Amino acid sequence: MYNDARGAIKEILLASEKSGDALSYKDVSVLSNFINEQGKIIPRRITGIQAKQQKKITKLVKQARIAALLPFVIGKT
Repeated sequence: MYNDARGAIKEILLASEKSGDALSYKDVSVLSNFINEQGKIIPRRITGIQAKQQKKITKLVKQARIAALLPFVIGKT
C-alpha cells in the first residue's frame, strides 16, 4: 500500500524543501502525507526519507497535533 506512494511522498518533501520555504507545522497538507489512516506517523522505512528528515517530520507532526491542526487519532468515536 505505502510502497506505491513511496516516491510520491519523497517528492512532496523534496519539493517543499527546494521551494525555499522551510517546512512548518502549519503545512497540514504536506504533513498529512506522513500520517496513515489511523493517525499514526508513517515510519522511515516505508516513506524512504532520510533519518534527519524523519525526525523533523515527527517533530512537526507532534507540534501540529498539539496546536489542534492534526488529530491525534482518526476514526475513533
